[in-house]
Amino acid sequence: MEHRCRLEVLMGMIASGKSSYCRKRALEGAIIVNDDAIVTAMHGGNYALYDKRLKPLYKSLENTAILTAAALGRDVVVDRPGYSRGQRRRYIGIGKSLDMQVAVIAFPKQEPMVHAKRRFKKDSRGRTLEQWLEAAERHAKLWQTPNGETEGFDLLLNIDSFNAQ
Repeated sequence: MEHRCRLEVLMGMIASGKSSYCRKRALEGAIIVNDDAIVTAMHGGNYALYDKRLKPLYKSLENTAILTAAALGRDVVVDRPGYSRGQRRRYIGIGKSLDMQVAVIAFPKQEPMVHAKRRFKKDSRGRTLEQWLEAAERHAKLWQTPNGETEGFDLLLNIDSFNAQ
């Protein structure tokens, strides 16, 4: 029986374990699509050169990676926060159009300060704890519980804990 490729859309706050999960899935052969990595690659390793006007280029590369990986029979993991239905919608649609099984992988949501402290301690990326707290609070306000019946994905996997310390 032929393997049906799977598109996994990650859903989690900052520093919830998404990147650790991606490292594991990459070792298993999945292709990881990460918007930060794409932006960094387009600007010689400097994410600070992100240019909103180039968003169509970034998205085009993301689309091409997903399409090509599926054509090659590989699972794809979309490494984005995915905390809102709107963020998930695009990827669910792409996966369905490619006849992939679409799974939402949900990571534990804790209080914003927990996520902010974890991100600041592990990889501050040149930002202050206060900046990470603002980001975590913004993400928490946008958080929407996934619903396969209304969103159209095939599978919801809740990750209790995935090396998010």
